[in-house]
Amino acid sequence: MMESGGVHRSEMGKIAHAVRKYPSLFVVFTVYKTFAVVLFMEGFLFPGTFQLGGYTLPTLVLFILMCAGVCLFFAFRFKKVQVFDKNGYLWFLVVSMTLGVFFLFMETHAGISNDTLRLVTLGLGIASLGVGLMGIHIELGRLFGMLGMTPTLTYGIASALATAVLATGIALLPSTAVWVLMFVFPALTVLAFFFAKQRAFPDQKVLYRQSTNELLIPYRFMATSLTQGLALGIPLGFLSFSGFFGQFLDSAGYFFAALLAFLVVLVLQMDFNRSVYQIGFPLAGLGLLSVGAFAGMPAIAAVLQLAAFLYLDLVLWGLGSYLIKNNDQPATWVASCPSTALMTGRALGIVIGSIALQSLPNAEQTTLFFAAAAFLVMLAGLLLSNSANLKTGWGFVRPGDPRGATDVYRTCEIIAQDFGLTQRELEIMHSIVVGKTRKAISEDLFITPNTIKTHLHNLYGKLDLHSEGDLKAFVAKQEKMFSTEENVPSIPVESA
Repeated sequence: MMESGGVHRSEMGKIAHAVRKYPSLFVVFTVYKTFAVVLFMEGFLFPGTFQLGGYTLPTLVLFILMCAGVCLFFAFRFKKVQVFDKNGYLWFLVVSMTLGVFFLFMETHAGISNDTLRLVTLGLGIASLGVGLMGIHIELGRLFGMLGMTPTLTYGIASALATAVLATGIALLPSTAVWVLMFVFPALTVLAFFFAKQRAFPDQKVLYRQSTNELLIPYRFMATSLTQGLALGIPLGFLSFSGFFGQFLDSAGYFFAALLAFLVVLVLQMDFNRSVYQIGFPLAGLGLLSVGAFAGMPAIAAVLQLAAFLYLDLVLWGLGSYLIKNNDQPATWVASCPSTALMTGRALGIVIGSIALQSLPNAEQTTLFFAAAAFLVMLAGLLLSNSANLKTGWGFVRPGDPRGATDVYRTCEIIAQDFGLTQRELEIMHSIVVGKTRKAISEDLFITPNTIKTHLHNLYGKLDLHSEGDLKAFVAKQEKMFSTEENVPSIPVESA
């Protein structure tokens, strides 16, 4: 128990250290997530409905589809081209989002009597806000992608907890104050992003470098995101008309999602296949089942479903970061493709859930419907999960590709990239974990034992470790994330 508590305190300490190191990264992620909660979950800016085929659908569907279209445009228009390294682009995002909020405010508060003018105002608001929001979403993917997987997960968990608190506070504000925040959020988000990228990447060439690898389509990632969007969209469409998806429930969902991600990813260090398909998808299926099972307590279903969706969101941000940095895939491409699938799935799910609400005759039919939806989510998880390594399993490296074989050195490379190790520190770390003595390392690298000692001191400091045994154990745990064979550690770990 003492050891377990020490592990938890250590991981919490790393989160606190990360926030202190780059507070602007924490702020930009938190502000963006809070803005997204108000837009996508609560639908504060989109209170209206429209008719389609005799069914009433929330206006939020149109905004989500607009976001999907923007991501699709970015994915194929700018998949390899880096055109966003100028600060003028950030000003464009601020103006676009602010104009979007303005048009949506006018549509709901200006008392426009002409239906055509009102629809034009609504369309301009949806288009402007969608372009600006997805633009900053993709740039955040680039920023955190170049930071690496572990920092992304760390900042994501810290920001999720902060978002839970902020969403609760916003829920207590009057409508006028929330509208004021909606006008402030775009500038605050972009301003925080500007300071974050300047602080984390003083050399902008690193952040906006060109990818030299072959461009590969993340089919498995996109299918996962599509299913994730459907799993939330269906109950969102079914319950939102009754007001059960409110910001208090959003806060609870973020809180539980952050705690689950902390336990699964940082403490237990599960690989992505397990953390997504054996934890996230079953939780999403349970949420769908609960919509039908807890007809009199829909808040339980809402919290379960939100926690599953937001947990998957946190984990998949980490996965995207890995693919950008460690697989050298273009940031715009990796951020846009899964986001297109996610937005499409969410919009489609809301439509399905809304139609189900208006069509299902009784509670028995409702239970059967959501049981079928839960079964399909679980089936998708079964089909998408893979016992192969992360890279092969997610489709970014084809079977037989020489990069597909993950070994100790590849794991050490990933750690070196995540923690900013030098090439010499990487070489010494690899030599240590494969069991070489310091004398052998000295002969191999043509350096003195004192030089090795200096490099090890720097290495331990960057990884927050204290001995060779700690280093071997740390690399062994990291290798589980990328192992091609289950439960077959290739690094000799000394017993305590």
